[in-house]
Amino acid sequence: MLVKRGDSTFDKILAHYINPEHFPLSETNTAILNRLNEVFALRLNHFSSQQIVNKWVNEKGISQAQAYIDIRNSEKLFGNVLKSDVDGARAVWLEHTRDFLKRCIQKGDRANESKALKMLADYGGFANEDNPEFNPEKFENMEIHVNVNKEVQARLLEMLSSGSVDLNNLNVTDIDFEELKTEEDDDQ
Repeated sequence: MLVKRGDSTFDKILAHYINPEHFPLSETNTAILNRLNEVFALRLNHFSSQQIVNKWVNEKGISQAQAYIDIRNSEKLFGNVLKSDVDGARAVWLEHTRDFLKRCIQKGDRANESKALKMLADYGGFANEDNPEFNPEKFENMEIHVNVNKEVQARLLEMLSSGSVDLNNLNVTDIDFEELKTEEDDDQ
């Protein structure tokens, strides 16, 4: 990785993280890196983005825009802590559900065994993959038949054979129709 002239501050900090001896940071970039580390630490303590921004605007005098930029850069550098936290909690929950299923099987408790299997399917992501409402017949190639007037059929055949057709001379007449009243018309 090379640090070139015109690289952003984030690029310089990332290069420093990859190879600190080869890419030393200036005092300003070190201060920014410390802020990014602080964002990461606050996120580990379950601070929301808004709480971090409020804290920094009030205590450090940093602008709101800069605080959000620091939060974004911290997440780019270290990853999204809250997403990892949710994924970790889901993994622990699924493991408890598997343990519950195992105990139900050992005890022969069929009712709770089916509940555990249902929970695994619903919350383990298995239900999302195989949607019972999915209808593969909708994707089949269906042959569609259209009935048209003989004069229109002749014009369409002419168009297919010659490549162009003049539909302006086609005798199109009005058809009888019945106007349907909507609920809004009934209210008036």
